[in-house]
Amino acid sequence: MKSDGRFVATEQAYDAPSSAAVGPERLWGAGELACTLVSNDERLVESCALIALGAAVRIHQCAELKDLPAPGNGPVLWGADMAGEALAFPGLCDVVLGFEEDDQQLWSVASQIPRARVAILPRAQQWLGEYLGLWGMRAGQAHCLSLGSLAGGLGTSTLAALVAHAGTLCGLKSLLIDLDPHSTGLWPRVTLDPPTGIGWEELCRSGGALAPHQLVDTLPTVRDTAVLTWSPSAAPSELDEQLVVRLLAAARQGFDLLVVDTGRAVHPQRAVLEQFVDRQVLTCEDTGKPPVEAHIRCGPRNLRNSNTATGQYLGHFSSLPRISRAIQRGVLFDALRSRKVRHALADLRLLPESEGNKR
Repeated sequence: MKSDGRFVATEQAYDAPSSAAVGPERLWGAGELACTLVSNDERLVESCALIALGAAVRIHQCAELKDLPAPGNGPVLWGADMAGEALAFPGLCDVVLGFEEDDQQLWSVASQIPRARVAILPRAQQWLGEYLGLWGMRAGQAHCLSLGSLAGGLGTSTLAALVAHAGTLCGLKSLLIDLDPHSTGLWPRVTLDPPTGIGWEELCRSGGALAPHQLVDTLPTVRDTAVLTWSPSAAPSELDEQLVVRLLAAARQGFDLLVVDTGRAVHPQRAVLEQFVDRQVLTCEDTGKPPVEAHIRCGPRNLRNSNTATGQYLGHFSSLPRISRAIQRGVLFDALRSRKVRHALADLRLLPESEGNKR
């Protein structure tokens, strides 16, 4: 049965242990993107491992031809020491690579494989990192929803958190990302007892060089919903654009659903976000002229509002008493125990259509 995009989980679904939706099996396990390096050259393997780490992509060494991946399981890189063997597998050769001394051999092999690229290290290190990073970004499986606001105090962050946890209750591996440039952290809204795990401040210090599986393992979770925000003791700072790119690329590979709280529109890194976001939704007051983009009216209803709803109007969402009380108690996700809250959220149809999201 195909989902209609609503979230109307029952109390039983809320209380039951959540399980992440399992996507299609890939070469190295479900939910994990990886490229393959066919080589026994230890120096080349080490160099490629560092490049792949910076691109937030896992790389696996294939030392024997019998272990070659099936077609469609990510880029296959052939080292100079085994490049000659690539001629027998033209459909499994994306890049031939080596060092300066291998130049002539690599170009000779590439000339016989139409789509093969050549990477001479260390000169091509940056290109190879961008190549793998772009592949990883495009190959990520997560659905990415961004929620921005046209005014402060509308409850956009609260809505984002509830949508992320609703995804978890529907069986999706969900991540709530705080990208509000003026954020003071989401923890006071989500929970009074922040769990252990990394935040933006740790990622800033590390340069964001995290593989998807590392990101999943190290982010803090509240009732199985992962959260990336600033810690209560941290002083938020401007995030580097490349850090945001690496983070979103890795998150798209490690999770099923990303809900990004972007704060007040227009976000200073909007161009970057548009590369990853599948759906952008704005929140606005129930007064004035509505935006042309997909939007949700928030706050008290204005029954005298004469502005007609457009095709981009998704519905109305207000902070119901159950939500306000849950925030005050520091247990926001408890609000989803309320049937009224669940139905109000479901009517907005913000979750992606999937087999895991059924009425």
